[in-house]
Amino acid sequence: MMMKLHTKIGRAGILSLAALILLLGATGIFEILRQNTAHALSDQWAAHRWEKNGYAQISGYFPPGAGDVPGRIYSLTAAVDKALQDASLSAADGGRLWYCAYSGETDMYARTERDAANVRVTVFGGEYFYIHTPELISGSYLSPGGENAGYVFLDEVAAWKLFGALNVVGMPLTLGDGQYTVCGVGRIPRGTVCDEAYGEMPRAYILFDSPAVSGAERISVYEAVLPDPVSGFARDLFKTHFAPGENVVVVENSARFALPAMWEYITHMDTMGMRTSPVVYPWWENVAQVAQYRCACFLTVQIVLVSLALLLCLVWLGIAWKPTMDAIGRGFRMGREWTEDTYNRLTRSKHTSE
Repeated sequence: MMMKLHTKIGRAGILSLAALILLLGATGIFEILRQNTAHALSDQWAAHRWEKNGYAQISGYFPPGAGDVPGRIYSLTAAVDKALQDASLSAADGGRLWYCAYSGETDMYARTERDAANVRVTVFGGEYFYIHTPELISGSYLSPGGENAGYVFLDEVAAWKLFGALNVVGMPLTLGDGQYTVCGVGRIPRGTVCDEAYGEMPRAYILFDSPAVSGAERISVYEAVLPDPVSGFARDLFKTHFAPGENVVVVENSARFALPAMWEYITHMDTMGMRTSPVVYPWWENVAQVAQYRCACFLTVQIVLVSLALLLCLVWLGIAWKPTMDAIGRGFRMGREWTEDTYNRLTRSKHTSE
């Protein structure tokens, strides 16, 4: 009977160990899925590319037509400079402490000698392509500066539609009322979510001070990579210097996939679908929000799996507790009996010798 009992306990132990290994293995798989989902979005990791530690990437999203370039951008830039100076933060000689990019979208009519099409144009200032880095097919990214005002960067859809080719660097293009030269062509993002968010419309990128943008002084996105000496410093700086009462959504991109942010997301997941702001997010933010939701789902499954693994361990600790305590008790009793027997033998030997 005892042998059968031990056999059953042994089999149960083997099955439990196998279940524990499966639970921990599944947890590891979901961790890999979560990390891959988060790190697949290169535009959410600009702070890491700029400086691995002590920096944050912050985005401010405006309602349509709410942000003006001359006023808002220059005043916010000055406010950030002053806040960093007050915090005794300075750049190394010849270097930059932080950078920003601001952008808005509009539709324009584009023409070449071959074809014409309506194009969705991202008008930007600052280091836009430091944050958003589409894979280059040909040429180079469009850099800020008045000397580049006559250049345009195209995605591959626009290049095919307007020129019928991808290697079109140096080719002329009429966009709205301005004449441009193509400086580069980038690959569009792939995947079901990216396809839906990016849309099918050809896209082009020009600077705010370029010929076709006369008078266009509205932005929808302001982004920056700046020092974050204390967690939340950069985010609070943004929130403080955007006008109070505005429907501006501030996102800390560099922290959104960290465990504290993921836990906060999970605990408020039931209200995440609510929209209480008129802000229309750009395509990359929509993709990031889908990725954030997926990562939260993966983490939830991980929490369940780890909880089951811990519960299994506790059950077996409970099962093993009584036999262990019984064994310890038997050991103490045997030790006591041996001590008493030894003492009695010694006592008898002493009396006999006398």
